[in-house]
Amino acid sequence: MVLNSYMPVKLITGRDCVRSSGKELKKLGSRCLIVTGRTAAKSSGALDDVLCALKDNSQEAILFDSIGQNPLLTDCMLAAEKAVSFGADFVIGIGGGSALDAAKCIAVLAANPGMTREQLYAFDWANEPLGIAVVGTTAGTGSEVTKVSVITTPDGRKKSFHHELIFPAVAFGDARYTMSLPERITRSTAVDVLAHCAESFFSRAANHISQLYAVEGIRLLLPVFRGFAEKGYDGITYEEREALYCASIYGGLAINVTGTAFPHTMGYLLTEQFGIPHGTACAVFQKEFFEYNKSVEPSLAERFLAEIGCSEEEYLTLIAEITPDCGVVMTEELVSASHSRWVGNGSIAKCRGEFTADMADGILREKFVR
Repeated sequence: MVLNSYMPVKLITGRDCVRSSGKELKKLGSRCLIVTGRTAAKSSGALDDVLCALKDNSQEAILFDSIGQNPLLTDCMLAAEKAVSFGADFVIGIGGGSALDAAKCIAVLAANPGMTREQLYAFDWANEPLGIAVVGTTAGTGSEVTKVSVITTPDGRKKSFHHELIFPAVAFGDARYTMSLPERITRSTAVDVLAHCAESFFSRAANHISQLYAVEGIRLLLPVFRGFAEKGYDGITYEEREALYCASIYGGLAINVTGTAFPHTMGYLLTEQFGIPHGTACAVFQKEFFEYNKSVEPSLAERFLAEIGCSEEEYLTLIAEITPDCGVVMTEELVSASHSRWVGNGSIAKCRGEFTADMADGILREKFVR
């Protein structure tokens, strides 16, 4: 039985965990750059809690609040310059996956002034990144516990880098911060969690421990999804929010072992070309992903359904019901132009069987070309 795993993040969860455990930030230095989006960190209450914790620790902070969805490398470079000018010795990311991934990238850039894009992605790092702390405000990417940063490069492509040095030193998870999320973001981030768990379970790189994480994540999701299907979004409870958030952490722990598979890689195309939110873009390929794995590993697909406690029909129906509509119509020219992206792709190589670039093209044509 293989249990290989590495997760050095100190994870602290529960109501008011930032306020009660804020002294953990004291270990990272005396001055920090806080990295957020434009509104979520403030509206959720997370920013106020972090500022109070820093004040109690007599730590100084400066704010960079211009991170958007699918964070831009150019914005990360600007933030890094601000961190250097301020003399920051650590970075705190507050928000969803975009802010947390940006914080990881900024920590690398700030420790290596003048670093180019090529040096960043080639791991040509003269200095180790600044210390990293994160506070999650969505139940989606699980970036709190991963060594992954996904950044949009100046040519408009989403490109990830993975390195053990960008694991956060400490991550705070308080589901209370997700209570203010609107329906569309809640649904999109929730199906992103499902994508992480499902893609990890079926990965060539999966082992016993990663599959346990994946299954537990989906077990937490399914009752919430059933509730959405039965009663709609109104009235979502704190307990349901907490289940979604815990599932996102399990999903992060799972992909930390395995990485993702073809739905994520193909989903990047939908985000780049059509502005589809990341979770939705990954979720729209989950039916094809399950059916593919059922065709190449039928016994594993049967085990997956048995362990999550769900029939195939209900599983696929719930995914369809929870995933927001994306309304994409694609041209044959775009499909052809995208073919090279699937050739030699690392995430596609994680698929069992022999998933090919031609298969990816076929899925795009069937789903989106009219």
